[in-house]
Amino acid sequence: MFLDFNHNDLLTLEQQRIERFRSSSLRSLLLCFLHLNQNNTLAIHCAEPWIVDQLLQDMEQLCWDAWVIVGASRLSIHYAQEEIYTANTQEFGEPMRSQDSLAPQHYL
Repeated sequence: MFLDFNHNDLLTLEQQRIERFRSSSLRSLLLCFLHLNQNNTLAIHCAEPWIVDQLLQDMEQLCWDAWVIVGASRLSIHYAQEEIYTANTQEFGEPMRSQDSLAPQHYL
């Protein structure tokens, strides 16, 4: 079966991927503007400096989610119309899981 997507279909799918990324990642992303540009870079525009700090602390998870969910090859964080940080999303491997999640599960 062959699917023929028009321009509006592709824009809708892109927006849905971005919204899924926003909802599955950090809560602070709800306060940010996200945009996937023609170079496949997901730009996150932050309204407050504390959001930038939080995103930088969680960069490994953020890059992984951007690559897996959105398909972005780069991630860029912006504040006050300046690029603060950029990263190749595939440079980070799958984020390390906490030791608690690796412990065997015991069921009663």
